[in-house]
Amino acid sequence: SLNADCRVTAYASFGFDANIMETYPCLTSGATLHIIPEDLRLDMMALNEYFEKEQITHAFMTTQVAYQFATGIENHCLRYLLTGGEKLAPLTPPTNYTLANLYGPTESTVCITSFDVTKPMKDIPIGSALDNIKLYIVDKAGHRLPVGAAGELWVAGPQVTRGYLNRPEKTAEVYIDNPFDTNEKYSHIYCTGDVVRYLTDGNIQFVGRKDGQVKIRGFRIELKEVEAIIREFPGIKDATVQAFDEEGGGKFIAAYIVSDEQIDIDALNNFILEEKPPYMVPAVTMQIDAIPLNQNQKVNKKALPKPEKKASAVEESNVPMNVLEEELHEMIAGIVNNTDFGITTVLGYAGLTSISAIKLAVQVNKRFGVALDS
Repeated sequence: SLNADCRVTAYASFGFDANIMETYPCLTSGATLHIIPEDLRLDMMALNEYFEKEQITHAFMTTQVAYQFATGIENHCLRYLLTGGEKLAPLTPPTNYTLANLYGPTESTVCITSFDVTKPMKDIPIGSALDNIKLYIVDKAGHRLPVGAAGELWVAGPQVTRGYLNRPEKTAEVYIDNPFDTNEKYSHIYCTGDVVRYLTDGNIQFVGRKDGQVKIRGFRIELKEVEAIIREFPGIKDATVQAFDEEGGGKFIAAYIVSDEQIDIDALNNFILEEKPPYMVPAVTMQIDAIPLNQNQKVNKKALPKPEKKASAVEESNVPMNVLEEELHEMIAGIVNNTDFGITTVLGYAGLTSISAIKLAVQVNKRFGVALDS
């Protein structure tokens, strides 16, 4: 529904493929593009003030940020809030505007499905194919599957890219000729690696990945890649890295390590940071006696201890001392699901992430009328 009267945000950075989806439809329809300043991007209250002042009609936000905005901010100017990048957690959708849950790998030029969230749902679908897109759900042999059966999603259409620059082996692995359609327009398929299923209403439900790849803060990572760097740390005999769901959407990774000596977790995290970006550092690292295996000698995820984001023990002098500190402590504890921190604890050690910090800032603003610095 874009036209010359619309005001659209460019929220995503230029290095994020969603910027293409924000910029070009807006410019080709004659709408006005508003580039969101960096200092507003994670300040939900200030961002909403900007929206209201400029009468923004269309905006895109990554999944976890959009979740915080849609569930915690009252907005009266938006027509559409688009979101995508990760699995959207259950929520009660806003009533003043339409929340659209999008899906699309970078390799298919951003967006290939869309679903308008109009009611609370336990598992929000990613929707159905957009125009000029054909989707196929197939088994391991490449045979198409019926409704309800989970399989890999393949995508064909003009915007499917031709491969990876200077990576012919990877290109040959996931780009194939279309065995289902002779139309030149759909001759090229990208095999997404995402496991999905058709629902009876024609929408598609996202199930997971067929490999060890997960999305953390919007970035695709291989769990085995994190595991490999951990195994290089002195003293570690065995390790496994697993992904777990965050409350409110998104995932975090937890590492389980085996060693004959006590491992310094801070030193291990710094070791990882020397080789990998921050989002690949496990949010939780637990040292255990042995990695549990199932009958097939694979990691038994169910037998692993539940990962808990804990701060160091709270000293008696570090506990909340007055009503304000107690109320803030309770507010933060409710967000991070952890009470083991004090008034001087670095909240990142207590489990606060950049995304949950947004929720904290909104709650503090509503309760005390104070805007926290991002």
